[in-house]
Amino acid sequence: EAHARSSNISISFYFEGMAPVMADIKQTMYASAPYYMGGTIGFVVVLLTLISFRSAFIGVRLMATVAFSLAWVFGLIVILLQDIRISHSQGDGIHFIVPIVCVPVLVGLTLDYDLFLLVRIFEYRMKGYSTKDATAVAMYKTSGIITTAGLIMIIAFSSLMFSDLLILKTTGILITVTCFVDTFIVRAWLVPAILMVGAEANWWPGRIPKITKQVHIFRRQR
Repeated sequence: EAHARSSNISISFYFEGMAPVMADIKQTMYASAPYYMGGTIGFVVVLLTLISFRSAFIGVRLMATVAFSLAWVFGLIVILLQDIRISHSQGDGIHFIVPIVCVPVLVGLTLDYDLFLLVRIFEYRMKGYSTKDATAVAMYKTSGIITTAGLIMIIAFSSLMFSDLLILKTTGILITVTCFVDTFIVRAWLVPAILMVGAEANWWPGRIPKITKQVHIFRRQR
């Protein structure tokens, strides 16, 4: 090599075997896939919310809550695999193929639950309820359905957690924990809290009807 450099001769080294092939695949995938996925998901979500809800804030809020769920879950998985080393893991974290495969699925799941709730909130707001009242009514109407759907997904994907393959086990843990966090924390507490704090500013710059109705809570007399 030193002789080649002194003689201005270029030398290229090539490696064979599965390890170099996997390293090349990992480098190629992570050089472009995260940016394409993030840009496409962000553009589509913001564009669809602008068209459907005529709001610039809703799309940003959607992406923020989705990012919260994913960041929390991926951080937990890294701790389990890298620090605690569950399932005889080698302490090298998540396999590189798992985030590429799981992120589109997880984004679809989290957006599905969010939009299911958001559509009902928007429906009641357009009927004349305030955003706070619309959120409360929509939570009352849809909480049972969202919880049931979340439990079904948790039960379905939890079977992967019992696989002997670490990749499948990691995938099962990721999807199961994401469904749990999204169903019982994000959609049940975080999303309603953000919408109630934002109140009528959530629908800017779209036109929404004036508040003409109010939710009345009746307490049954014994």
